[in-house]
Amino acid sequence: MERKIIEMLTQGAAVKELARSLHVGKKRVKQLRRLAQEYGYLDSGGGPGAVALPPYPEAVFPDRLDGRSRKVSEEHIQLDAVRDWIKERLEVGWQPITIFEELPAAMGDVGRSSFYRYLARQGLGRVGKHYRVIPEIVHEPGEALIVDWGKLCDAIDAVTGKKRVVWAFVGVLGYSRLRLVRLVWTMDVETTLRVLEEMFRELGGVPRKVTMDNAKCVALEASRYEPVLNPVAERFAHHHGFFFECLPPAQPQMKGKIERQIPYVRRLRQSRTGMWENLEAEEVHLRGKLAIANEQLHGTTRRRPKEVFAQEERSTLKALPAVAYEIERYHEGMVRKDGYVRFDSKYYAAGDTLIGKTVAVIANSKQVALYHEGKLIEMHERLRDPLRMKAAKPHQLKPWEKTIADGAFYCQRAAKIGPNVKAWVEEVLRQGQGFVDTRRVWGVLSLDKRYGRDEIDKACARSLELGSTSYRMVIKLLDVAEALGQASTPRPAAAARASTMYKYTRSLEDYQNLLPLWQTNQKGGNA
Repeated sequence: MERKIIEMLTQGAAVKELARSLHVGKKRVKQLRRLAQEYGYLDSGGGPGAVALPPYPEAVFPDRLDGRSRKVSEEHIQLDAVRDWIKERLEVGWQPITIFEELPAAMGDVGRSSFYRYLARQGLGRVGKHYRVIPEIVHEPGEALIVDWGKLCDAIDAVTGKKRVVWAFVGVLGYSRLRLVRLVWTMDVETTLRVLEEMFRELGGVPRKVTMDNAKCVALEASRYEPVLNPVAERFAHHHGFFFECLPPAQPQMKGKIERQIPYVRRLRQSRTGMWENLEAEEVHLRGKLAIANEQLHGTTRRRPKEVFAQEERSTLKALPAVAYEIERYHEGMVRKDGYVRFDSKYYAAGDTLIGKTVAVIANSKQVALYHEGKLIEMHERLRDPLRMKAAKPHQLKPWEKTIADGAFYCQRAAKIGPNVKAWVEEVLRQGQGFVDTRRVWGVLSLDKRYGRDEIDKACARSLELGSTSYRMVIKLLDVAEALGQASTPRPAAAARASTMYKYTRSLEDYQNLLPLWQTNQKGGNA
């Protein structure tokens, strides 16, 4: 500002004009004009002087001496005499307060505030302090893919219509600094593994390790020395030929190459025009922006990440596995009192010895494996039938369940009515719901007291065609057939049906024959 004012003065600008255009006070302009005349930059008439202004960036006027710097207190003079003694003790690790307490007795007049002020002015405050230096994180080509999550924004989910958090899953190759990004709604195990697999496909290979925090989807238990990894994540890593490096808790500096990427990705979204569209459109925008960023010079390495990756790192990545990996599901549940554990709204037998204990469930599209304390307990086929709720091996069934599962008695009884009734009963017993099943079975088996066997057989056949094993459905079909007059055989009389089904049941005629005898006995008693 001083140089600007003097230059305008040499050009003939007035004081009032300078103050108005440069927004400075008139007093300051006048003081600078007087100093410029003293140093020869201006003549007495206000025109250019004999001395030229020094070249930029040299100061126009030398710094003025602060009068206070020439004043030295008596405490300062006393401490100057023992400066080397103070510095020597600071270098060996003495605390400043200890040095103050051990000052020579002749310096009893030096106060503690004066002592600390002297250390600050002499630059002795940092002497003897040891600072922890974090070494540079160096990766070899193809060594690590560093990943992290971060909140990108809040958006409306088009499926549910509710506001949800959009998470950015960002990855950075440790050597080339190539950046990748994916947007997800959740951070569960299946989503994390799926996104990692997509990143591997985009890179065209697999690095030797994936570095990350102790996220619950990968690390079940964080540890400074050895975390407990999710079995599903371990199997995924084994299939692709890499390992997870979960860093110690509360040490984000060990993955500093990824820490600043989340705010960077959040900033890239600012150029997105219009309102939120959907997850795919936002991801396409961000990936396009990162593609441009990967072609520019990196601020730290001063190299282009895309070129470094193509020329030096791509060839060092492991090849993708020939067989695609089916991402599994992981669940922890407690074994109920009946010996079953619940998973995906179905029940799988774990055994009575594990009642009340927590087991791990690892499932794919075909099988469900149960683990306890790292040991495989049982394997079951995954239930896909909506009518079947429980899966158990024959040795795991209770005595009453074995009877129901066998179903010999119920099937034999149903076969006497008709083959479709037997098929209907077998389908009900296959659901394995215990007493709930037997009630429906007995309900259908007892229908022969009111309906003909052919009608019941046709109703059960129609019920199976409709995909229903409901007792009420069979009843409705029988009533509809009777209302439409489609019954193939007339409904049997109660006495005849009772005589054919129950050998100890008397007909109504027997009771009618006994009625006169009972009336005679009654008259005799009254007499």
